[in-house]
Amino acid sequence: MTASSRDRDQLARCAMCADMCKYSCPTYLASGRETLSPQKMARLILYDEKGFLEEEEGFLDLMFQSAMCGACSRHCIYDDYDLREFMHEARVKAFNKGIIPEDVRQRLETFRKFGNPHGEREVKDHGAGELGYFIACSSYKDEALLDATERVLSQSGLEIRRFGGGEICCGAPLYYAGDMEGFRRVAASMKGEIETRGLRRLIIDCPTCLKMMTGIYPEVEQGLDVELLHTTQFLADILKQGALRFAPGGGPVTFHDPCILAFDLGITGPPREIITTLGYDVREPVYSSEHTHCCGAAYGAKIGDHRLKDAVTSMRTGELLETGADTFVTGCPTCKSALTGINMKYITEMVAERISARR
Repeated sequence: MTASSRDRDQLARCAMCADMCKYSCPTYLASGRETLSPQKMARLILYDEKGFLEEEEGFLDLMFQSAMCGACSRHCIYDDYDLREFMHEARVKAFNKGIIPEDVRQRLETFRKFGNPHGEREVKDHGAGELGYFIACSSYKDEALLDATERVLSQSGLEIRRFGGGEICCGAPLYYAGDMEGFRRVAASMKGEIETRGLRRLIIDCPTCLKMMTGIYPEVEQGLDVELLHTTQFLADILKQGALRFAPGGGPVTFHDPCILAFDLGITGPPREIITTLGYDVREPVYSSEHTHCCGAAYGAKIGDHRLKDAVTSMRTGELLETGADTFVTGCPTCKSALTGINMKYITEMVAERISARR
């Protein structure tokens, strides 16, 4: 998890950069605070490493003000450089010193008590087959999403094992809080849940879960021997194969690209394929695809200050409303819960509304 000397040289260059990437940074744009710009963050990290900061608590608290979305990395002039690596190192340091925001602390307490960030107690586990559908923590209490998913999976004609809830979690809340020891334990447990069910392919709604399993698990020696699919990839594929009968819709639809889905996973095409296949027109916001803006996510998850989170969410809501679309959909359950002001749907719900019963 430690960054290389080459990366640290890039950190120094980042700290002295012109800081143009700040115009893609949602926390900077929503707050107008220069200290939240990527270059200023890099400079403070560098100052901390060199022992130049007199008051470390304020610095560590600032590291929890980033959305950790990756916009700065996507628009960086340096190859293979990601400022989030250094912010995450700082969060690990903050956690080990017990210096974390109250919203983050409360989220961790819930996780330690229930094994998940939302306090779910019941484990859902039904169906069979080597293809699985993981019910992420962010999907677990979303009845509209789960009902839509059940309808689509049932109509697909495929054998699919559904599971999630209880202590079955990818561990992302621990990772973003800087609790790496706890994250390793949860990652190992999640790997065991997948292997115990004998799965060869796994469908996942949550981009953050997918990022953890594909990118972060191998770094803590918990790599998975299973094909991982985001739900939009699965839906685009079965629609292309004709596995679902549907009544074509119509009208403008705006898709909100989740930051992790677009920046870290590079999945922007499948959602738009689904929308157009169903007969709708895609109406893009100004910031979309690889230039998307973060929704703000959940309290105590990535952004440790709920006021800043609300400002980012409000900014993104306004950007989406500017399209004048009739319908708004996304590919992240957390984005759906954050962007409630525009009646956001998960894209599976749109598919479920259009499909007909199998012959």
